[in-house]
Amino acid sequence: MALSDLKSVWVETQICSNALDALPEHVHIQMMDPQDPDPIAQATGAQAVLASSGITYDSRVFARLPKLRILVRTGIGVDNVRVADATAHGVLFCNTPEGPTESTAEHTIALMMAVAKRVPDGQAQLARGEFAPRGVPLGNELRGKTLGLVGFGRIGRRVAEIAEKGLRMHVITHDPFLQAETVRATGLDVQLVAMDTIWRKADFISLHAPSIPSTHHMVNRETLAQMKEGAYIFNLARGPLVDAEALLEALDSGKLAGAGLDVFDPEPPAVNSRLRTHPHIVATPHSATTTIEARQRIEEMAVEEIMRFFQDLPPNSPLNPEVVQRT
Repeated sequence: MALSDLKSVWVETQICSNALDALPEHVHIQMMDPQDPDPIAQATGAQAVLASSGITYDSRVFARLPKLRILVRTGIGVDNVRVADATAHGVLFCNTPEGPTESTAEHTIALMMAVAKRVPDGQAQLARGEFAPRGVPLGNELRGKTLGLVGFGRIGRRVAEIAEKGLRMHVITHDPFLQAETVRATGLDVQLVAMDTIWRKADFISLHAPSIPSTHHMVNRETLAQMKEGAYIFNLARGPLVDAEALLEALDSGKLAGAGLDVFDPEPPAVNSRLRTHPHIVATPHSATTTIEARQRIEEMAVEEIMRFFQDLPPNSPLNPEVVQRT
């Protein structure tokens, strides 16, 4: 193949950068019309799709896209793409896992500090026209505390680096896919431990694991009961990792001092959900990656994958590389 073979690209996600300018001038770029009740109908001629999280790409969708050769998910998440279905239809599926790392890691630290320092309480007091410094509930310092990371991939490692080197926290992690030697090779003073050690010893717990059957509701009544009194928990991975009702109970009882959430199950959470309004939760609308720099990287990486595919170059982040081998 050659770039001249690429004629049409359909873009599901809002583009925040000039990444699409890298495509050859002859390529027809069609942006999704969010008002269209059947957006897939817009993409029937597309050879490449820049996908987001709003559409489930399964056999029914792939069957309606007969010319599709490559689908790239902007970001890490792959929950809404049925990999086996893509493979069955001969569609290469890639994501851009490197793009959101820094922004998500920084957002994790931002939520940790906002919750522990009671930033929303102070802001709310000022908004009410009050000024009573000692009226803000006592918070906690992070220095010297133990941070437990569930998952030690790209984001978990960057969180560990900031927490250890910048905040002087003690960092432990659990990752069933890693060996202790791999953790030591990062050069960070991080100890690989059993999962129950995370629950029992960490003052702050941050989730950076995938949403798979074994991690579904890994934060539940049983695991919450094992945690320290006054611990904090943060989820910037995937909503299904946390049993929301159990989390609210732990916050109401005082078992947990606070929580930070950027993901929910379902998304968005119900308008009347207490996850939105609980006084000990700092929540953001799945916006950890919505920085100028992250969007630029993600979109450039996604376009690069398309360009590489149509130049017969190996993809950087394939989820079904057998499609490349087959073609």
